[in-house]
Amino acid sequence: MLIGALCPSLPVALDLDAGSEEAVIRQVAGMLAEHPGVKDPARFVEAVLARQKVQPPLLGGGVALPHARCGAVTQIVAAAARVPEPVDFHGVPVQLVFLFGVPPHAVTEYLEMTAELARRLRDPRRRQALLEAEDPETFRCELGLS
Repeated sequence: MLIGALCPSLPVALDLDAGSEEAVIRQVAGMLAEHPGVKDPARFVEAVLARQKVQPPLLGGGVALPHARCGAVTQIVAAAARVPEPVDFHGVPVQLVFLFGVPPHAVTEYLEMTAELARRLRDPRRRQALLEAEDPETFRCELGLS
């Protein structure tokens, strides 16, 4: 379980109040600002936003995986959010967001982790359970992290 090993206490925001892709990314990245693996929160957010402009990673089914590979983080960091009303991510309505920061030396681990996450999120029942989770712990359990 690579996700659980790399992100054992995934921060989760339920019912995030944000009306745009950029606002969602800024708020979710802000959840990681105090994480010891984030050495430059402002640079990290800007790297994620820049990556979104080039090639926004969308899984389908209302799921987005914004991320950045940059020196602003020293270890893989992640946070998740659910938005009550779909937010437009490059023409795709998104309600579940999993944001990652990846240091340059951890690309392989990141790819393995996101592949595992994508497999889990292919199941529409699991996505629905995440949309209905009543608290962050239930969200993490439905994701298979607890």
